[in-house]
Amino acid sequence: AYTINASTGALANIGAQVATGSGPFSVAVDPSGKFVYAANFDSSDISAYSINQTTGALTSLGAAVAAGAGPRSVTVDPTGQYAYVANFTSNNISQYSIGANGSLTPMAPATVAAGTNPESVVIDPSGRYAYVANYGGNNVSQYTISPTGSRTSMGTATVAAGTAPYTVTVDPSGRYAYVTNIGSDNSV
Repeated sequence: AYTINASTGALANIGAQVATGSGPFSVAVDPSGKFVYAANFDSSDISAYSINQTTGALTSLGAAVAAGAGPRSVTVDPTGQYAYVANFTSNNISQYSIGANGSLTPMAPATVAAGTNPESVVIDPSGRYAYVANYGGNNVSQYTISPTGSRTSMGTATVAAGTAPYTVTVDPSGRYAYVTNIGSDNSV
């Protein structure tokens, strides 16, 4: 954990590290800035923390929550009510409701199918759509998100990408999505 110097942007270590599960792969902060979630690839779970609003230090919210096999990335929707995890090995996306205290509770269903080896998941700024870069499938899965946070594949479940898509992002207007393709050294 670091502080950011407001005038220079330089990072300064807070000096406190917190334990995660095994093989932490990615980290996400909820939109309120109160909670942090870490995807732990080797232990197939998600660690959750509260953020001290004065110091920025993290405090564990308790035992890690189970995810699918090999979680690579975690993202929180723009409302801060839902979290989604791309599970690389089990080829699915875990979906959770976020409690007022930052705790994660699996939705029903707890997972939705993705393409082969989902690497990253992103939610558009409106919170209505989700996209997943499928590393092993050379495509991007696309979903609609219901008002209760659960996801459903769109009529066209995937769109082609380059070789081994790794990350996907959506611009702030929600009009464009971009994917990096690690295997073909390009973006689409």
